[in-house]
Amino acid sequence: MVISANTRVESLAKSGINQIPKEYIRTQDELTTITDIFQEENNQQCPQVPTIDLNDINSDDPKAREKCRHEIVKAATEWGVMHLVNHGISGDLINRVKAAGESFFDQPVEEKEKYSNDVASGKIQGYGSKLANNACGQLEWEDYFFHLVFPEEKRDLTIWPSTPNDYM
Repeated sequence: MVISANTRVESLAKSGINQIPKEYIRTQDELTTITDIFQEENNQQCPQVPTIDLNDINSDDPKAREKCRHEIVKAATEWGVMHLVNHGISGDLINRVKAAGESFFDQPVEEKEKYSNDVASGKIQGYGSKLANNACGQLEWEDYFFHLVFPEEKRDLTIWPSTPNDYM
């Protein structure tokens, strides 16, 4: 079976296939290098996802604000991900966002397709499947909903990626 670029992972999983398409299967060599992130989380010899304390983001001290901003830029540039603490977002709001995501992904594929993105045309926000090849040539096995949280005119373009592919 050849997987087309517009095939959603959910559709493929529900299609009744009895074998995972070869495009998604990792090589044995790659599988042996996958580690348990929870075991490595506290291993200081392994690279650590940066934890950024936002306590100083609104500090009266300009040096403290700049240090916090620098840590965010560095984490975004070098990792593309970070763990934020002291962000002030309530647990209730986090739970509501999680519930909204679960509600969206519980819908039928046809309904989610109404919100599909089209990265090739520049429409990077929306529902999609990550069907890009990884370094070993396998496809990623995930559907996602990508959404920018800041309007373009409000973003500091010096810290945000410049092309749609940089967001993926």
